[in-house]
Amino acid sequence: MRWSLIACLGLAACSGSSSNGADAEEMVDCSTVTGADTFTVGLEKMGAQGAFDFKMMSATPAPPARNTNTWVVEVDSAQSGAPVDGATITATPFMPAHQHGSPEQVVVTPAGAPGQYQLTPVFLWMPGVWETTIQVTSGTSTDAAVYRFCIPS
Repeated sequence: MRWSLIACLGLAACSGSSSNGADAEEMVDCSTVTGADTFTVGLEKMGAQGAFDFKMMSATPAPPARNTNTWVVEVDSAQSGAPVDGATITATPFMPAHQHGSPEQVVVTPAGAPGQYQLTPVFLWMPGVWETTIQVTSGTSTDAAVYRFCIPS
């Protein structure tokens, strides 16, 4: 019984409504959030292991917004600067404040230009800070970078 109550309270934090009918999660003012990335074409991140360099080449919509997003990310070798083609890539959106991910799996496909990959849908379904981890494996190297965007109400 106790765990059921805790689970219900946890779910209410993500899907409940206030007494005025507004969703409780829709009270996010991104202008007050610190530590989130500001979207710009070419937003660059060095992989945590230093093997790859990541660049956000586009976002539709731009900047990233609530619901379905499509991103194009370029992955380059940190050592040579050459584009990395044929990599295995996963993208995982996660909302740290609520400890949940997205209900939709991101599909990654080559985007046509060397080292560029399309990620869709990047489904950021509620306002707040979302961290999307992009993990790349190419040859014997694996690396990851995190893009952190605040999605406004």
